[in-house]
Amino acid sequence: LEHGHVYRGAGEVLQLEVHDHENFDRPAVIIDPDQMRQHVEQNVTKLVKRRIPFRMHISYNENISPFLDALEKMNERVPLDGLRWSLEHAETISPENIARVKKLGGGVALDPKMALHGDGFIKTHGREKALETPRLRQLVDSGIPLAMTTDAFRAATFNPWVGISWMVSGKSVSGSEVLAKGNRLSRAEALKLFTSGPAWFMNAEAEIGRIASGHLADFVLLDRDYFTVPEDQIKYVSSILTVMDGRVVFGAQDYAALSPQLPEILPVWSPVKYYGGYFRAN
Repeated sequence: LEHGHVYRGAGEVLQLEVHDHENFDRPAVIIDPDQMRQHVEQNVTKLVKRRIPFRMHISYNENISPFLDALEKMNERVPLDGLRWSLEHAETISPENIARVKKLGGGVALDPKMALHGDGFIKTHGREKALETPRLRQLVDSGIPLAMTTDAFRAATFNPWVGISWMVSGKSVSGSEVLAKGNRLSRAEALKLFTSGPAWFMNAEAEIGRIASGHLADFVLLDRDYFTVPEDQIKYVSSILTVMDGRVVFGAQDYAALSPQLPEILPVWSPVKYYGGYFRAN
């Protein structure tokens, strides 16, 4: 908690049996619809009764549909009534299910996994499907609460500019086209998904996500102009000064002297000790 973490609710893996772990080099993991129904009845309902926000890891539309079926039935008995909840990942969510999530008052938290594993997705699921995965344009245009995330530094990349580059250019880190032109975002739209978008999921729109009066002093100075650099340079954007709640947490170049001393890297075999670029911790 001393590093800025705040408890905001339950999830994303509430029950391992209904966790559709995504490995794009392999076929989709499809959950038994009865298991999904039981999960909602036995677990999600308890959270809703206690007004605890929840998040649900579901990558594939085949699993999103039975979850929403069960959630809609639960909502008739135990109303969500404005309780904030979200689907995490939702890579292959359909337009119909986007509308269902919105009607139930939920949001969708994406991650830039296709920027790293889009080539594997094409190999397993086909190029046509990959170009609409996820449905960025439809999600943004729907007005649904929407965020892009780092997936806790584990399965995606903790460098937001890699994800932003993918959303704008439609290219994976290998250079392959993995987003159709009509499914890409403007630079402003992509940036919003990493800034003001996530604030809704934390119920903190009045505190974070924007440079505005009354908000926490969270901001960065960048080493180049994100809005004007060539598209293929977006992934190389980096911070030279990062401030969180008025505290300098990182400095480089002219601001290096302001950077706090970093703690020892643990575990000792961590790759961040040995690789350059944004992996570098010193």
